[in-house]
Amino acid sequence: MNRFALILSLVVASVTFLSAQQNIRTFIFGHSLINHEIQVNPTPSQETSVPHWFQLFANAGGHDYAVSGQYGFLPQHVNVPPIAQWGFDLVEGAWDSDNEPFSAADFNTILITPGNFIQWQSPTENYPSDNITPVEATEIVFNWCIEQEEGLQFYIYENWPDMGGFLNNGFPPTSAEWIAYNDYLNGDFHEWFIEYHKLVKESFPDACISMIPVGPIISKLLSQDPYSLIPVNELYEDDAPHGRAPTYFLASLITYMAMLEEKVSMDFIVDPIIHPTISSNYQDVVDFIWNELQTYVNEEGQSSVFCNSPTVNTTALSNQERPFTITPNPTEDVLFFTDVVDNYFISIYNMQGNLVLDDLHIRAQDNAIGVSSLVAGVYTIVTQSLTRDKIFINRFIKI
Repeated sequence: MNRFALILSLVVASVTFLSAQQNIRTFIFGHSLINHEIQVNPTPSQETSVPHWFQLFANAGGHDYAVSGQYGFLPQHVNVPPIAQWGFDLVEGAWDSDNEPFSAADFNTILITPGNFIQWQSPTENYPSDNITPVEATEIVFNWCIEQEEGLQFYIYENWPDMGGFLNNGFPPTSAEWIAYNDYLNGDFHEWFIEYHKLVKESFPDACISMIPVGPIISKLLSQDPYSLIPVNELYEDDAPHGRAPTYFLASLITYMAMLEEKVSMDFIVDPIIHPTISSNYQDVVDFIWNELQTYVNEEGQSSVFCNSPTVNTTALSNQERPFTITPNPTEDVLFFTDVVDNYFISIYNMQGNLVLDDLHIRAQDNAIGVSSLVAGVYTIVTQSLTRDKIFINRFIKI
């Protein structure tokens, strides 16, 4: 498709919440970046797992949640049927694999994640020790699940990379090593997941195959103040890197909002085990994650995250209703915002969902931003009101 044909109408999004109770029954083909049981720093319960926090968020949101899962990497997960290996103090198990078939569990969602150390080669290349590719393995698992249960929604959990290759003197990383690690996480590592998701999605055109960008969103949050001031060893406990409770808390926030397609309840009381910088800024963290999830769209402007209609009230506006107009589009160096009557925050993302320009503002007397530093391509521009209760999303083309 010609990218110049991708210029979209300006839309406005105001956040609303799902009012209907949802019943989420999930099977997870996962590993320790979703459920980390053997901890260096033990916690009272299973605070180093996504399902633990997911259950608490579901309780606050008035939803039912049950989950089962198994450990392994994609070459092991192809040995179907799976088994229900995981159990949690607070979370209802969804399936007794010893006494009933998978189809009896009434799963409606499948969450899967590959290893975090295989991104040095394409997802279409065989694992070094297995005669199968990550894409092929995922196709086998998904095809088997579809045979067992109709109407499943599939989610690819984009994790975070192994840290060992970035460390010269062991964990924790130096400041320079931490920067290099996050550059890779948001660069080649993320590009691998973009390709992986696209290829798997193409194999199942009639199914919902979504990707949850857990690693990149955590990385982007931790790269800005005040979260960048949190010591790395209070977020991770080794170079695998297995997270500590705050990291799985953030991972679950992202996973919950992607799968439920709603914000986590603002009334949620954050457990003291979570780092105070995160807990004291809980509402800002939730807003940041929610806004990030909405920016992950494909070249056709469709969400790469949400299976159903996102829980935002998206309405195309007529020219008379738009709060401003963006010109020229395409542009070479400057975007002008005309008819601006308020002040707005501006963030610009590339097609991979990476933030490329931030901390920009427009107002009636200062209504232009420079984009000459960007490489040619299609970009998403997110404009937020000062109160951040209104979000305006548009595309522009840099030539």
